[in-house]
Amino acid sequence: MLGAALTAMWLEVSSTAITYTASVRVDSRVRSNEDPAEDAPSVAGDTDFTPILGLERREGNTTLQLDYAPRISLREVTAQARTEVQHVGRFAALWRPERGLSFRLSEELVVGSVNLLITDALPDFDPDPIDPDGPLRPPVGGGPLQPLPETDTVHFVSSATSLTGETSWLGRRWQLSATTGFSVSGGLDGPAREAVPLQYGPRLDTSLSHALSSLSALTTSAAVTHARFSTGANNTVVTLTESWTRRMTRRTSVEAGAGASIVRSLTAPGVDPDPGEEGADAGPRTELLPNLTLAVGHRIPSRTADFDGRLGLRVSPFTDRLTARVYPRADLTVTGTWALGPRVRVATTGGTAFAVGGATGDRLVSGGVTASWILNSWMSVDADTRGTWSRSPELPAARFQWAAALGLSLRQTGIL
Repeated sequence: MLGAALTAMWLEVSSTAITYTASVRVDSRVRSNEDPAEDAPSVAGDTDFTPILGLERREGNTTLQLDYAPRISLREVTAQARTEVQHVGRFAALWRPERGLSFRLSEELVVGSVNLLITDALPDFDPDPIDPDGPLRPPVGGGPLQPLPETDTVHFVSSATSLTGETSWLGRRWQLSATTGFSVSGGLDGPAREAVPLQYGPRLDTSLSHALSSLSALTTSAAVTHARFSTGANNTVVTLTESWTRRMTRRTSVEAGAGASIVRSLTAPGVDPDPGEEGADAGPRTELLPNLTLAVGHRIPSRTADFDGRLGLRVSPFTDRLTARVYPRADLTVTGTWALGPRVRVATTGGTAFAVGGATGDRLVSGGVTASWILNSWMSVDADTRGTWSRSPELPAARFQWAAALGLSLRQTGIL
């Protein structure tokens, strides 16, 4: 009897594993300075210290993750040095009650002083993090580019809560998923909200995918989002799309999609819903806008310079988070990654975004190069250069913002 009890306790303890990740990252950066003061230097320098602590607990069919990464920035260290602190946290729970069914609950939070003109990424909790809606930076894997605000650093908050369910109960070739969530992001106080209005609202996404064969699949997706802004603006977007993916060869894949969005929007008082339209009605507007996607991915395998690239074009409704206007916009993005052996990676990103269909909006061009060198199992060096050119109909001249950074990361993992 006692032996059976001890055996049961041992099995229970052995099925639970708590792993930890402790790391620290130090970045030194030079960038163009947007300070309007007459004696401000045209080039500024920053240093960031980012300690990261992560915990993961696995027990049976449940996994819990908790990560925290405060970023301490010494801004403009060569001129008027000041300290800014930004807190980044994430919680995630994954539950698989039975085969073919899973649920994921997540909360991601950013709060503190955020520099909106620097295009570096938030602290990486894992190789492919899902970052909160933090700084307005060019996206890593494509997606919409955001206009640049006129203010440098603001007190910022971003919270994204989501619950996702996935099941394959409909059949071996079918996959059904749905996500519901609520997001808040923008300035914390009055001056910050003048630069980046507070935006909040719920969202619901659902998709049904059917594998036609081992090489192709069809996916039907529906999404509803509602956003309200501290300026008084609000919008609701209902989208229905049909997409098709196919692997043409062992190295090339294609993705194509088409659909439509019904957009009902109300701009803030005193904001023209379309600066290019004379006498535009400032009341609620209902529009039918297109949703088109075309992307090509290609890989060139090699032991010395393995390449993976993607070219994507998307036309969809875009919400300018600085003015809350909604208009059709085209985003063209290109990414490429070279694995130069097992320890060195080089990645390039580029993109442009502009209004289409007669609408008026910001035009942006962005590009960058990132290199990573893994020295050993606990140390790596990263270099990053990025630039963004933007032209807004509300500003008299175009703007160009650039930054170059060199970082050192130390990482340690283990089992508690």
